[in-house]
Amino acid sequence: MDSRSATPVTSTGPGIPGDAPSIARVYDAVTKGKDNRASDRDVVKAMTAIAPELPEAARANLEFVPRGVEAASELGVAQWLNLGCGLPQVGEETTLETARRIHPGARVAYVDNDPSVAVFGRALLAGEGAMALEADARDVNTVLAHVRRLLDLRERVGIVVTALAHFWPDEQKPGDILHRYMAAFPGGYLVFSHARSDLLTADELDRLLTVYKRTADIYPRPLNTIRSMFLDGLPLLEPGLVEASTWRPAEPIARDVGKAHFVAAVAAFGSCAEEAVKEKQPEGAA
Repeated sequence: MDSRSATPVTSTGPGIPGDAPSIARVYDAVTKGKDNRASDRDVVKAMTAIAPELPEAARANLEFVPRGVEAASELGVAQWLNLGCGLPQVGEETTLETARRIHPGARVAYVDNDPSVAVFGRALLAGEGAMALEADARDVNTVLAHVRRLLDLRERVGIVVTALAHFWPDEQKPGDILHRYMAAFPGGYLVFSHARSDLLTADELDRLLTVYKRTADIYPRPLNTIRSMFLDGLPLLEPGLVEASTWRPAEPIARDVGKAHFVAAVAAFGSCAEEAVKEKQPEGAA
């Protein structure tokens, strides 16, 4: 990291616990990354025995992120807050790299509470115009207090929250958490994805949750719940809230994800939402 642009902040957490599977490393394993352990791969193996298309679904989610970042960047966003960023994969474009294809001076603050990200990912994620913060994204005040060293809270922002909110239980009001981040900036775009539950049978879902519990509790939700909890009232860029591989795909053939859907959307908020609504109004409408 270039110390002129930002200072990395490390939590006083317990560090990496033995060989226990980690959220970031399990996701790295299921998307065919390199920074994972046998315990993480064991979780993936057990999950794919129940939902064989899960690796394809996870790759679809991974590939959606740069497309969403690119779309918002082309609409003028030049600073980014990437919550639950996970481990970067060698050969895959980071949020900073995507944003800088459109805005060479783009800035990105990466946030993750997984110690694995701090140990393995910080060197790849950070650099001039970027920072990596080890913190829980649910602690909005702490995150904003640190990232304002790099990000300007008076400017529009892109907020990446992909494959993260399904780790937050309903009682923590996850939709409110995201709206607090959005309210901290005058406007911007939310690049969002979430695991969908209602295509699975009750037995399949229960077995998947049981297996994943080795790593963490997870709360995939029905499509309508995802829409109402996180995106209600926010204008969505076309094509709306859809399976991740079908959101403005680079290739005409979507991935075969079976019933293991990550649904994805890019939503406008604040001043950007107001502009999006005005653009959709018929000419001459009040």
